Amino acid sequence: MTMEFTNFTTLVREEVERRTGDNYRVRINDVRKNNGVVLRGLTVMQDDSNISPTIYLNNYYDDYANGRATFVNVVNDVMDTYHRNKVNQSVDMRCFLNYESVKHCVVYKLVNTEKNKELLADIPHMEFLDLSIVFQCMIAQEEFGTASILIHNVHMKLWDVSVEKLYQAARENTQRLQQYEIKSMTEILREIASGEDGECDYDDCMAGCQGSVPMYVLSNKSRVEGAACILYPDLIRDFAEAVGSSCYIIPSSVHEVLLLPAEHEKESAEIKSMIREINDTQVSAEEILSYSLYFYDREEGRIIRL
Repeated sequence: MTMEFTNFTTLVREEVERRTGDNYRVRINDVRKNNGVVLRGLTVMQDDSNISPTIYLNNYYDDYANGRATFVNVVNDVMDTYHRNKVNQSVDMRCFLNYESVKHCVVYKLVNTEKNKELLADIPHMEFLDLSIVFQCMIAQEEFGTASILIHNVHMKLWDVSVEKLYQAARENTQRLQQYEIKSMTEILREIASGEDGECDYDDCMAGCQGSVPMYVLSNKSRVEGAACILYPDLIRDFAEAVGSSCYIIPSSVHEVLLLPAEHEKESAEIKSMIREINDTQVSAEEILSYSLYFYDREEGRIIRL
């Protein structure tokens, strides 16, 4: 008989604790992710460090419960993941107490308003159509790359700043720290076709594009939370000018949007149906941005929700 989820995570924690030894603290926490998704995370903290990767146990439990992995397999993999991602130092968080020290690294991202009501009650945000602009601080360290800290209302009070001031800082910083990238679907298909060996069957790739509608992928260069690029000043306007038409903005996920040149809004019902199907079958619950379709009206110079 398969053990229950809470018992499973407790036993994983105890076994990891046994393997790591006395100089480590192993904890289990429920972590609220985007769209109200709650995952159970395990952290392993060395005594001389205040940061640790969070290893989420939900998928491990699914594999265990469905017979795809034994308990020993799970613990071995958790330990391997920890050792590959651990950080052997601490981050000085004192700078986070002073707004002047962090204002240069405040950035924004987009989340779905309806799906994040509980979270939005606790964090500064600005509404944008059916979405909300929220803010985070980017922390860059050579040892572990880039991490981010979501800004809460308590931080805003500590810093004595307004939401508008956070937005102005983020408006300037985000496009500097997370530069945008627009690629045609043809380029994306080439990347996929090239695979790991760097070789691409261009004939097959081009054949797949023949007769297709010209579509573009907009994200940032890291392709993480890149849907916020639609907020970059003049970016969508300049794209519309370059292609010579208004355009649909299709929310592929929180990480990217699709831009589809269009003279008018007549195909919107079909595209909305496609958005729903993709969200329901291809996008994880925490990465869904919206079920809505957006349209940049070139004449009016603004984004509307259809």
